[in-house]
Amino acid sequence: MMAPSRCRIRYYDWSVQIVAIVALGRSVEEEAPRLAEDLGLTTYETAVMLRAPMPVIVLRSEDRARALRVLDKLRSRGHDAVTCELDAVVSSDDMFRPRAFRFDAGDFVGIGHGEERRLPLADVFALIRANHVTRTEDTVVDRQRRISLGRGALTGGLLMTKTTTTESRRVTSERESVLYVFRSDAPPWLLASTELRYDGLAEGMRISRMQNFEVLIDTLRARTPSAAFDARLLAVRASTTVVAASPTHLATSSSGALDVLAHVVAIALGRATQPYR
Repeated sequence: MMAPSRCRIRYYDWSVQIVAIVALGRSVEEEAPRLAEDLGLTTYETAVMLRAPMPVIVLRSEDRARALRVLDKLRSRGHDAVTCELDAVVSSDDMFRPRAFRFDAGDFVGIGHGEERRLPLADVFALIRANHVTRTEDTVVDRQRRISLGRGALTGGLLMTKTTTTESRRVTSERESVLYVFRSDAPPWLLASTELRYDGLAEGMRISRMQNFEVLIDTLRARTPSAAFDARLLAVRASTTVVAASPTHLATSSSGALDVLAHVVAIALGRATQPYR
């Protein structure tokens, strides 16, 4: 079993251990009743969970011994399963997120937040694609003052005004393409498509931001031939958490859940390598 990696955490309770299935080794119909017994759920609940796109977190527990027992049972039934302490998960906010970049020999150089960092491409073992979705809900209050003819008649012709207040709800959803870059000896980087300037692509630059992001991914894949590329998280409908709230504003994001799933995938891909610390 791959040892949990040692990284900083921002959002999660350090004592929680998760168990996730990365790939099923048998059909949902065969596995559901067995896993249901392990988890104390109904077969129906478990089957619904297992039919979701992988990876799927099947257990969150502060009981590490229980988590390891469930992991062993899953692996004994032929599934690709991993466990991870949530304090091993680096949140998107804590990852280095460059604003500009360049390629320098065997390094990917990121510039942002007042600093320049070098990432040796030989150390990269996984490139994991995902979409972060942010949903915002705003309450818009509109107050209008209008002349009230009825009130004017009652007051002998004096002009009177009436204030009317209406509320409406405005909902927006934004999807950001991101790439988690996992390395063997340090916390991952996060490349966010809308935050990057693409001058570093030189003659490879295209017209649109999304085209440039695709070119960047292709370039990184070509320069890290031994690293695994994984896009399975594009199909995952991740849960969301509140990132900002006020009486008139609510914002939720899937980034937190995807941070966890990206680490799960990275652990599965990097079992043969030394976990980053």
